[in-house]
Amino acid sequence: MIGTGDGKRSPIKVVSRTKQAEPNAAAPNGTKELRLRVHQLSLREQIERNHFLLLRLNAANARLIQSLEQGDAFEAIAEIIANLIGCEEVATFDYHPGEQSFSLAWTSGVEAAAMQPFLCGAGMFGRTVEQGVSQYRERQPETSLLPHEKTLTACIILKSSREIVGVVAMFGLLPQKSQLEWADFELVKFLETYGAVAIKFQRLQGKQVAL
Repeated sequence: MIGTGDGKRSPIKVVSRTKQAEPNAAAPNGTKELRLRVHQLSLREQIERNHFLLLRLNAANARLIQSLEQGDAFEAIAEIIANLIGCEEVATFDYHPGEQSFSLAWTSGVEAAAMQPFLCGAGMFGRTVEQGVSQYRERQPETSLLPHEKTLTACIILKSSREIVGVVAMFGLLPQKSQLEWADFELVKFLETYGAVAIKFQRLQGKQVAL
């Protein structure tokens, strides 16, 4: 008889295969729960990021609306970039499509004299208008930057419909910020269009006053 023994041999223990498999049987459920938790956290992060972006976009929009009354579109753009992106060194250039030339419209945190080399419309700055899209230093080969562009962070195209109104040159970021982030690029897209609209509105106001 199995398990009775004869005094010399130890009884044979019968192991239940069903009980042995129970700990492993619970593993798939635990893994599934973990995956659901990770997915839940990911969705929450997306909502929080979008909420943060919407707050910034709302603040930028409110400042541009204010500029329509105050006639300070260039100052508004510089303030938005400084307060919401983190760059206090900004220069805005008007673009004159008929002459294909630039003129300096506004500077903040940079010397106007240091902006003169940009008026030739070469390098990354010039490619902004040639391609009709904003340019970012981190996406440019180092050899493609001209000497006066070494401190550039980005060149933002200001374009309403298909009309290029100007270019905003962003230089050094604040010390606590190492690079542009996802929300910054989204805010730049907003400025590309609505910064241009604010400038066009201001120009029309100037023409009406001149009449």
